[in-house]
Parts: sequence; structure tokens; C-alpha cells
Amino acid sequence: MGRLLVTEGCSLRVIDLPLGTEKGVDDFIVAHGQPAFDALYNTAVALELWEIKLFTLLTYPPAIALNQRFLDHLLVPEGEKLIILKALKGTGKTQWLSTEVAKAHDLGHRVLIITHRIQLGEALCDRFGVNYVTEVHTSETGTLLGYGVCVDSLHQDSQARFNPNDWSNDVIIIDECDQLFWHLLNSGTEVAKRRVSVLKNLKQLIQNVLGSEHGKIYLSSADVSDTDVKYVLSLAGEYRVNPFVIVNNYRYVAGNCYNYSGSNPKNLIAALDKAISIGGHHLLCCSAQKAKSKWGTQALEERFRRKFPHLRILRIDSESVADPSHAAMGCISHLNEILTEYDLVIASPSLETGVSIDIEGHFDAVWGIFQGVQPVNSVRQMLARVRETVDRHIWVREWGMGVVGNGSTTIGGLLRSQHVATLANIALLSAADNADLSYIDQNFQPESLQTWGKRGSVINVEMRRYRESVLAGLVEDGYTVIDADDASDNESKAVIDSVIAASEQLYTAECEAIADAPTISDAELKKLQDTRAKTKTERHQQRKAELSRRYEIEVTPELVSKDDDGWYPQLRMHYYLTLGREFLTNRDTKRAKAQLEAGENSVWKPDFNKGQLLPAVLLLENLNLLQFLTPDVQLRGSDEKMLSFKALAVKHRQVIKNYLNVSISEKHTPIAIAQKLLDKIDLKLDYVGRLGSRDNRECVYQFVAPDDERDLIFMQWLNRDELFSTESVSVNNNIVLSTPVIDTTSQLIPKNTEVVSVTNNIEFPTQVTDTSQSNPLSLNQVESPVNQGWKGLKLKLQQGLDNAGKFYTELVSTIGEAVGVADGEPYWNGYLGQWQVWVNFALGCKSVFCDWLVVV
Repeated sequence: MGRLLVTEGCSLRVIDLPLGTEKGVDDFIVAHGQPAFDALYNTAVALELWEIKLFTLLTYPPAIALNQRFLDHLLVPEGEKLIILKALKGTGKTQWLSTEVAKAHDLGHRVLIITHRIQLGEALCDRFGVNYVTEVHTSETGTLLGYGVCVDSLHQDSQARFNPNDWSNDVIIIDECDQLFWHLLNSGTEVAKRRVSVLKNLKQLIQNVLGSEHGKIYLSSADVSDTDVKYVLSLAGEYRVNPFVIVNNYRYVAGNCYNYSGSNPKNLIAALDKAISIGGHHLLCCSAQKAKSKWGTQALEERFRRKFPHLRILRIDSESVADPSHAAMGCISHLNEILTEYDLVIASPSLETGVSIDIEGHFDAVWGIFQGVQPVNSVRQMLARVRETVDRHIWVREWGMGVVGNGSTTIGGLLRSQHVATLANIALLSAADNADLSYIDQNFQPESLQTWGKRGSVINVEMRRYRESVLAGLVEDGYTVIDADDASDNESKAVIDSVIAASEQLYTAECEAIADAPTISDAELKKLQDTRAKTKTERHQQRKAELSRRYEIEVTPELVSKDDDGWYPQLRMHYYLTLGREFLTNRDTKRAKAQLEAGENSVWKPDFNKGQLLPAVLLLENLNLLQFLTPDVQLRGSDEKMLSFKALAVKHRQVIKNYLNVSISEKHTPIAIAQKLLDKIDLKLDYVGRLGSRDNRECVYQFVAPDDERDLIFMQWLNRDELFSTESVSVNNNIVLSTPVIDTTSQLIPKNTEVVSVTNNIEFPTQVTDTSQSNPLSLNQVESPVNQGWKGLKLKLQQGLDNAGKFYTELVSTIGEAVGVADGEPYWNGYLGQWQVWVNFALGCKSVFCDWLVVV
């Protein structure tokens, strides 16, 4: 019922009545009074948030239920093997765990501490008296007492040389377990390279420990939920255990939290300026740190230094804590000592978890700028680092900036899209590379993928209602949320001007420093990449070297800036859509084989699908996107081809969302849809003006080729790919290699006056019903029309091709027979249900439908 109402445009919220004998609202009001119901009414949540609530709750019955400020001494029966600890931030979870570690050591058991952040692991190991993995070779105790390790390193080739079979009758501690599991399943950090191996090792570790006589596993977090507990139980397999749950229901009064409105945090910064002017000490939490971010740690540090030259400022982010020349180097382990030396501390999410700032009487307030890049729980964790009850001041973006998978808010939607994409990718690779990939284990750890879907759907819902979700979570944490006053127009303008000036100058200097950095060798680059502690100069050298190898042209400040804006994936897509098309299959195949090798023939579907470009390129080809890139041709939304293009895109908007992450709506104009898709290759249609008669004026656009050196980059990439290609492609020496953005013909969809009619031959995956019988892109293996003998065959295009594209009709008309030589064997085009073959003509190598060709 609720979903139907929302579908019709209703704004719907859900009131949760507490458990009791009351059967409805009337009974509840009679029993508890109207004020009690008013309180529930005022905290009612949107239907989307209510639906995902089950995935965020811990409903296992507690063996120990408390309501006290600190955990103190808790006794866990000796035979319990899976201990769950849920308690509010700052109630002594880490202290209690340290006593459990001591007990384990007294009994001769080692302890393995697994975290998702190195700083968190080091801090916990310091509290527990255990070496972190980087210390085991220099410490007298080595691994005798166990060690701490980042979950990314749970594989044989890491510094830990991790082997799950080394652990059985031991103790495993997973602190901030909810964040660790999500990091493990979705992070793009080092763990992504070895995710399958790490997941296999974690599963084996859990089974070894829970299956042993004395082994124990502790899951600890303020936000631990059924999702986390069920995940561990599912990994345990045949080893059935009952979780021993400890819940501390204590809720302290966290103080006031002032919420600043607006589309940016100018009001918050203006208020912080006033607070600094009065005096005192402040902690500013930011969700970004890069120099390009106006509201990140670096830009704001520069801005406050200019405005308050006397201020003692410490910046804590991933770069400063690993910079030997910076005051923040290694500060995480002794924050309570170092922070008292500063008036303003500006921190990134490096301060998010595993840190307890216990100093009292120093910080007057905690401030936060959250731009929608962190999960909601991470925002709450960051604000809770200072344990003292002082005012919080926050600005939160209304909606988040990223989504998981295709952005679906249901488990089924997320998992289905990944399943469809994996089937499509494997089918495409099999057909294009003529390879048998049936050995791939597509059903690797379904319990892990299910957990990914649960957590991902929660995050996607929270991202759609980011500000609302953060504020609701803070109320749960005990804060009183108060709407803050806006700054005056003059104050707001002054803040914006000062932030822009500081960030632009800082970022310009950074781009120039990277471009001017010395050139280093491959060996020097590898050394820097493997080094955690780096100075700013060394980071600049590393960045320049990486950009030089990525683009293969001179590194300029402009190139640095464009790369920061995400230019590389756009350029790569354009390259493989045009000049590099023939190398795309080889590129995707290599990535797939590397993942299969690392995963021992198993793939983690989200990673596998992210690494494949062929479906996205095929989709853009079938949408005939390049038809809009003819210079000097005026385009109007009312043009027949624009209307046909819109109809095609709207009809298949779900597959466009799944493979290109572009949202298409019937409300969008044809031009708007074209602009959205052209942005995937960093191109656009320029506005010409409103032309036409007075009563029939219409916006007119046309394409202007960019002057951004992509031609040179594509030439370099083409030379590289030809050099390293396993199959050489014969191309005449006099071919002119310019970026073919003006070729309006898709080689997968013949040019037609009614482009929408092409959809009769395309099957786009929108849903999967019986996946054992269906293939999402119609790429079922079929017999080749000719089993062998195509390569080297002389072929010519048939005359009078009514459905041939511009390139082919011009070949026939200008060259006559247009004789070419087949460069390989035919491959199956699943979108159009036809066979194609690569043919070397005088003007280049082109992929042609087999039924367009005749043998000479």
C-alpha cells in the first residue's frame, strides 16, 4: 500500500508504535497520552528509511542487557564462541575488549585483531598490548601474542603472509565490524585486487576458529546489526553457534547539534569565524581532503590561515598523517597529547573510527561539513570522536553523491543487475574472443554477495535522503537537533569569496608543482607506490609519473586538473568507442583473466562488472551516439532523428542505468538525453540560440570538436595497443589517424531513417526471471555460418545496400568493389543477432556484417 501511494506522488511517513498491549493509535493515546503520540508523530520516518530499518537493527535476544554509562566488568561464559557487543560510542567497548584480550593471553591463546583502517589497527594494538603486523619482525614477542592486521592483507602475498590455517584455538576481534564488512565487500582500495582471496581466507578463518574447542570471535560496534551477525553465521557454514549478545542500552545526553541549511556550508563557516574570533578551540570535521575541494581539509586550512594568521592549526588527513615533514605524522596514536597544542584542528575521515578524544575542557565545539561521500554511520562516528559533551555544528548535503551498483534501493534490484551484467560480460567475452569461459565460478560466496546487497540497499536509500538520515541518526545518538540561524548576505558572500580565493590559488599551485616535478623511472615509481610515508614532493613525483604513463603525453597543470575531474574514464570510453574499438575485446579479456587468476577461477561480480567496458561501448554504439557529432549540423529537439533517439533511450532506460549509470526519464528532452550520454565521453552539444519564426522558435545546438589534445592521446594509445596487441591489425600506412568524432555511423546499428526500428533486433536486459534459461543480451552460443577459413579471404561489399551506413555506401560509390581482406574469423553480434567480421579495406580496418559481403 505504501509503495503504491509513493508511486502516485504521495509523501509518506511511517509511525512505529512501541511494543505493548495497545493495538492501535487510539489505545496508545489512551494509555500514554497525546504528548507521547505527538513525539512519535514528529519522529516518523519516510517509507524508504522505514523499509531498510530491519537491516540496521540487532534483534537477537541479548544474553546481557545493560543500561549504564560504562561497560565495566562483564563475564562471558567460557563456552561462548561468537560474542556480539553493541554499545553506544564512548561507553568503554575498547576497554572491555582489552580485558578479554588479557584473559586470552593468560590462557595461552593468541589474538588476531582485524580492522579496515591501518590507524585503527595500530591504535587498538597499542591498547591491547599486541604488535601490529608492521612491528612483528622488530619486536621481541613477534607473533607470540598474535597481531593486528588490516583486512586488506588477509592473503598470502601480503606483508602478513596470512594463512587462515595458522589460526584455530585463538581469539579474533573485529572492531567496528559493520564498517569492516562493508569495506571488505565494496571498497576500491588495495582489497579490490585480492578480494576473492581475502573473502575465501576470512571464511576459512571463521570456520577454523568457530570449529575449534577454544576459539572465539568478537564483533564490536555501536551499529552492529543482524546483517553483520548473519553474515558471520553464514560464513561459518556447518559450524552452528548461538551468538552471545551483549547490549548496553545507555543513552547519554549528547548535547545540542546545530543544523545549518543551504546548498553549501557558507553559514557554518561564518558561524565558525565568529566562534574563533571570540576565542577557544575547535575541531572541524570534513568529508573531503583534496586541494581541489573548496570545502576540504587543505583548502579550508589555507583559508583559515589567511583569515587568522595567529591561529595554531593542525590538519589531519591521509596525506598529513603519512608525511614525515608534517606535524600530524603518526599523531593518531597520541591524539590526546598533541591536540591540546592547537586552536583549530581540521580533520578528514582519517579520524572517523578507532579514535577516542578524551581530553576535557579543551574543545569548545565540534563542527562538521559532510558533502555526501561518507555513509551515514561514518558521519555519526566522526562527530562522536570527541567524548566530551560540547555543541556540534553541522552542514549536511541534502542528498549523497554516490550510489552502490545501479543505485537500486532493494536487495533484489542490486543483485539482479549484477547477475545480469555478469552473464552479459561473460557471454560477450566468449563470443568476441572465441573462448570457453564456462569454467568461471559465477556463484562465488553467495552469502557475501547477499550481505553486499543488504548493505548496499541501505546506503542507496540513505544517500537519496542523506541529510534526513544523518539527522535521524544523531537524534538516536542522543543529540538535540536545532536549526541554526543563517548568516547575513554580506557574511555569506565574504565566506564564499575567501574560500574560492584560497582553494583556487592552492589548487593552481598544486597542479603546477605536479607538472614541474622531476621525471622518475619505473623502478622509482614502484618504490614510491609501495611506500606509505611520503613527503609532498614525493607525492607530486608519484602523481606526475602515474599521469605520464596513463595519458602518454606531457603532464601539464591542465592535464592534472582534468584528471582530477574524472577525465580518464571519459576519454577511455571515447577511445574504445572509436579508434581503439578493435582492441577493446583484448583489453576486457586481459582484465577478466587477471581477476580469474587472482581468484582461482572465481569472480566477485561487482568488481568483475566494473572492470568490463564492452557492454557500455556496445550500448553507446547501438544508441548511435556518434550521429550527433557532425560539426556545423544544427540539431533541434523536434528533429525526427532526435525524437527517434529519445524513444530508443527511454524504452531502454533501465539498461542505460545499469551499464552507464545514466538516469533517463520521459521528462527529459532529446537534447538533454544526448547531453547526458555525450558526457560519458566528455563531449557536448553547444548552444547556438533560439532560431525560427517568432511563433515557432526553438533551441538549436550543434557539435564543436574539442581542442583538448585527445587526438594526440588517442594516437599514443593506438600505437601502444598496436605494439602490444596479440593480434596484429593491418592498416595502410597512409591512413589519417584523427579522432573520428565526426563519423556518425555506428558499426553495430546500420544508419536508418527510423532509428527506433532498430530496437526490434535488440534485446536489452531489464529483468531476469529464470536465469538458468535466459541470456540477458541475446548472446547465446550459436554455430558460425562458416566454421573456418575466413582470415585472408578477399571480400567485397555488395552493391545497392539499402541499410548500409555512410562509411560503407561511400566505399562502394567511390572505390567501386571496395575489396578488402578478412582479418579474422566472424564473431556474433548479440545485440543485432548477426555475424560480423573485421575486414582490412584501403581506408582502414572495419567491422562489417557478414551478409553485406561477397567472396571475390
